Amino acid sequence: MKVGLTQFCVGPDPETNAKQLESLVLQGIDDGCEFILTPEACNVIQPDRAVLQQTVSHAEEDPVFQMAQRVAAERQVFICLGSLLVQGGGEGKLVNRQILLDPAGAVINSYDKIHLFDVSIGDGQHYGESEIFAPGDEAVVSALPDTGAVLGHTICYDVRFPSLHQTLAMAGANVLLVPAAFTQKTGRAHWHTLLRARAIETGSWLLAAGTCGEHAGGRRTYGHSCVVNPWGEIVAEIASETNEGLLSYALDFKDVTTARSAIPALDNARTFHLPSSL
Repeated sequence: MKVGLTQFCVGPDPETNAKQLESLVLQGIDDGCEFILTPEACNVIQPDRAVLQQTVSHAEEDPVFQMAQRVAAERQVFICLGSLLVQGGGEGKLVNRQILLDPAGAVINSYDKIHLFDVSIGDGQHYGESEIFAPGDEAVVSALPDTGAVLGHTICYDVRFPSLHQTLAMAGANVLLVPAAFTQKTGRAHWHTLLRARAIETGSWLLAAGTCGEHAGGRRTYGHSCVVNPWGEIVAEIASETNEGLLSYALDFKDVTTARSAIPALDNARTFHLPSSL
């Protein structure tokens, strides 16, 4: 299965982002990609939370969703919106939601980001996602008919939680999705190591599509969209913090069988208990 990963600098206007993203999606389709993955928050990055609340809509009304639904149906491809920031959370909060569309433009599945980025990393930005977003509480796996792909859905900060990825792989996933808006600072320190580790631990393909460049409010994201094979090797990458583009690569699912046979970590995993003295 040939996949395409989009990387671009998301702005504060969903209509503009939809047009920019459509160009990259079509580039991937013209290159023969059967599946396209976009970055996290591909519809809007807006640091002013009051403005963000007014800007975002429910998913079906979002310009990026509407574009992706139309293109998926017209060009008969799978499109996974790495995430949209949308209305729909409890207590008036937003949701960071990944949406998978089939080649008819219908929604196959959706996943709400479980682990919210509540950290202070000393880069001058405040990241308190739980203050505005409601977290998800369900892991999600999706099979793509007639492709051999079984997707394990995650978003950005989820990559720091190995148990989620192990659970997805044990549930049948052979491709882990990691769309992200990774900060420049943490990306430089941790991005490649985390991606490789999650692929190695599960013997899975890993697709990581990232935002890049400088966004509204001075936030900088790391880019470096990657395809990592089940042995943990980075086999394709847009190796830039600022360059936009489309990364395509053909996945061979025999590589999953080979890696998991060589290192059967999923089969060897055991439950265990801490002694009461700890």
